[in-house]
Amino acid sequence: MSEYTSPRISVHGDGISTFEGYTDKTLSYYSERTAKTSGFETAEGTWWMKATKMMGGSFVGNGAALSSYVSMTAQYPAFLPGRIRKLAAGDVTPEIIMVYTGINDVIDNIEVEPFRRDYSKMIENLKKFFPEAEIWCGTLVKAKNAALYEMIKEDALDNIEVYNEIIRDCVKEAGVKLADLAAQGVTYESFNRLHPDEVGMTTFAEAWVKNLKGEI
Repeated sequence: MSEYTSPRISVHGDGISTFEGYTDKTLSYYSERTAKTSGFETAEGTWWMKATKMMGGSFVGNGAALSSYVSMTAQYPAFLPGRIRKLAAGDVTPEIIMVYTGINDVIDNIEVEPFRRDYSKMIENLKKFFPEAEIWCGTLVKAKNAALYEMIKEDALDNIEVYNEIIRDCVKEAGVKLADLAAQGVTYESFNRLHPDEVGMTTFAEAWVKNLKGEI
C-alpha cells in the first residue's frame, strides 16, 4: 500500500502508456488523432492519468515510448537513463512510479535472460535516479477480444506468464513493489487486442489503484 495521500505520480512503459504532449510525437501511440478508435482525445482518458486522479495525486512525468522494449536486444530499452529522466519535471520528482512494460518483448518472444537482465537494470536505474520514490512494477495482462480489429493474434501472448515470473523475481530481488495484475485476473477492453480503449483505460486504472491502495 502506498504511504502517500496526495502523491506525485509518474509512469514508465511502452505505447499503452503514451499520449502525445506527455510523450514525444514520434514516440506516442495515443493522441487526438486516435480518438475515433480509442474513444478519448486527451490525456485525461489514459489509464495513468485516471489512476493519478483516483489517487488524489498530481501527474509528474512520462517515460513511455511507442514500440519500446525492456530488452536492449530490441528497440529503445526501458532502462535508458534518458527515458528514466523523463519521469521528473524539472526539480519536481515522483513519489510513486508506475511501471508497466514488457508486452512487446512477449509478442516478439525476446530471449528470457536478456529480458531478466534488462528488467533488473531498469529497476536499478529507477532506484538510482529516484531513491525516495515508491516503484511499482506491474505484471503483464491480456486484453479482451478486439472491438474493431486485431493488431496481434491471441496466441502472440501465449508465453506471457514466462515473462511475468521474471518480473516477479526482479521485483522481489530489488525490494520494490509488485502490482500483480496477472495473478489478480485483470483483463481490459481493447479496440485491437493490445491497446486499451476508453473503457479499458478505466478498467486498467482501477486495477492499479486497488494495488496502490492495498485493496487487493
